[in-house]
Amino acid sequence: MHRILAFVIMAVLLTLVMPPAGAQISSSIQIVSPRNDATISGSQVVVEVRVQNFYLNPLSIGKPARPGEGYWEVYVDGKFAGVSADEVVSFPNDALPALEPGRHSVKAELRNNDHTPVAGAESSEISINIAAKSAMRYTSASGQPGIKIMVPHNRSSVSPYLIVWVKIKGFKEQAKAVGTAAKAGEGYWRLYVDGRMAGISTSSVADIQMTRGKHVLGASLRNNDHTPVRGASSDQVTVTVH
Repeated sequence: MHRILAFVIMAVLLTLVMPPAGAQISSSIQIVSPRNDATISGSQVVVEVRVQNFYLNPLSIGKPARPGEGYWEVYVDGKFAGVSADEVVSFPNDALPALEPGRHSVKAELRNNDHTPVAGAESSEISINIAAKSAMRYTSASGQPGIKIMVPHNRSSVSPYLIVWVKIKGFKEQAKAVGTAAKAGEGYWRLYVDGRMAGISTSSVADIQMTRGKHVLGASLRNNDHTPVRGASSDQVTVTVH
């Protein structure tokens, strides 16, 4: 009798927590850093997110919509400030080249491959404060197109989760043009781990998760249509994950 009663209780609980047959589980994005109402100084704001029930697919940006996959966009005070297909983005950048001291809203939203909003997806919004005397500006360096990995340093020890910082010259990161026809002097950059693509970015950062041991990180510029930028310099560093 007790066993039958326990079975009935369990069946009722499963009915309450399980979605009905055919129901779709909604996708969501949550800003985890910076914290709401944080005060930030320096030259860049790095926004870190976590995504649920959604696949971030960098090479499908600009392709036809496919349920459950795409990328995310970030907005500052309602203005477009970049895209990401991993879990970080930084600004100011080419899309939002300046950020003044004071209070600002930061919002992250999921997008389908074809740039349309993801129906029913939960967005995330926070407020941040840029410290007085910390006006932020972004301009890419002039010269022959190229990219250099600034963090981590070559032969350094790092944790399994890592945010990679780069510096770009002679090239404009065009967030809204990823996946479109090539246009001279603009596009995005790719991050590689041991020769395999690990992500793309149109800001100064990208993140990766690595296993213990030695790894080679590489960064290179790409045109909007994903082809290599002819004549552009690339960079690589070796790190050890502890």
